[in-house]
Amino acid sequence: MKVKFKIDYKKNKKRIIAIGICIALLLIYGALGLVSKLLARRLPDQLTAERWETDTNMAQVSVFSTEDQSVSEKDIPKIKYNLEKKLKDAGVTVEEEETQGKPGSNIVDTIGIDEMNADSDDDDDEFAIIPETGMQKMYRLVYSAEGTVDVDYGERSVEGAMAVGVGGDFFLFHPLELVSGGYLMDDPLMKDGIVIDEDMAWQLFGSSDVVNMSVMIGDVPHYIKGVVKKPTGKIEKLAGLDKPYIFMSYDSLSKYGQILSGKTSESDSDSDDDFGASVSGGINCIEIVCPNPVKGLAAKLAFEASGLSEEHCKVVDNTDRFNFMPLLSIIRQAGFRSMWSKAIYYPYWENVARGYEDRLAVILTIRLFLLAQVIVIFVVLIIIAYRNKKWTIESVAMKLAEKKYDLEVRQHQKKTGKQKQTDVEDKTEEKTDPETDEPAESEPEVIDLDNDDIFDKLDKDE
Repeated sequence: MKVKFKIDYKKNKKRIIAIGICIALLLIYGALGLVSKLLARRLPDQLTAERWETDTNMAQVSVFSTEDQSVSEKDIPKIKYNLEKKLKDAGVTVEEEETQGKPGSNIVDTIGIDEMNADSDDDDDEFAIIPETGMQKMYRLVYSAEGTVDVDYGERSVEGAMAVGVGGDFFLFHPLELVSGGYLMDDPLMKDGIVIDEDMAWQLFGSSDVVNMSVMIGDVPHYIKGVVKKPTGKIEKLAGLDKPYIFMSYDSLSKYGQILSGKTSESDSDSDDDFGASVSGGINCIEIVCPNPVKGLAAKLAFEASGLSEEHCKVVDNTDRFNFMPLLSIIRQAGFRSMWSKAIYYPYWENVARGYEDRLAVILTIRLFLLAQVIVIFVVLIIIAYRNKKWTIESVAMKLAEKKYDLEVRQHQKKTGKQKQTDVEDKTEEKTDPETDEPAESEPEVIDLDNDDIFDKLDKDE
């Protein structure tokens, strides 16, 4: 028998419209959530932890120092040492097979900060390549400073080009699209290599196929290792990418350019370089990707390892920055987020990320508003349905009690039926010959002739 449900559309017209509006709002809510995810995926600079091939939970953290801090390359080994020690203290371990037989696998346990400081002043060890230990394979640390340089090629030149002086595997964190060539390698013997963007390549050479060509920076030849394409977009241009960019070693920027991102001082090392005096300091961005066994632990360890105070730095958890709670925090800062008490020279990639944070915070605000509207509509519908109800709590209780009684009766009937079936089977088994498995012959009924009751019964039957 088919059951047909009839809906009085005229009577429930408003209710149907309200439900339709809720469905539409939820669809828009979901679409905006998808847009948010797509926008966040447009920033590969924030996805280093995701690209790291390991089963361990990883996190990417950036530490930006204020302009009054002088962080130099001599501070980097101490920061690495502190980070490795804190990772060990936090319970991060390395499998034995990864470190067994590796040269220098115990360097973290046998060398101290004082010895590092002493070794850093030794000119003979300046270009020494220390093998990675097991713990050092668990993370990566890069650093950078921002400034300007003048780049010359024959009669053509680009004055005041924006420059990023880098150290470590910088392009692991910033995989800019290559037009030709390759990235800079973390090689202390190749400090004269550079990577330029397409704008600079066309201004100097009229082409982007310029790998291995040389340009003059501070009257010193530097060799082009690759040409990259800059990200395009309104936010990117406002972040500073509307100008030609060059990526070079921090050493070259400190010698032949002008560092703008932090406090610098004349280098106290004796240099035989006739082309210019080197400066130290100016490193304002340290980026780390490392294990994060507990949410927020990597950011905490990076901050502690940097040795900077809270008022002199800004720590950003890049892996978590576009999630719900961080964006909700930005919404709460609306109106005073631009009031910044820390003088930090943010690099272009951080300015771009902060711009996307603002966009995603606006989208999240709209989504929360839509969700609130849906909740309000459903609450109103429930209240209206309750006020127009044709039932009482007592009637509902009675109905539930009846349903419960009917269920118990059905269960009892099923149980009784099974019992009867079992009894019949038992009787059938009793009438079966166990030896031949055939129905047993019925034994003749024996009548006791001495029993007077039998004759009385026969008389009655007649």
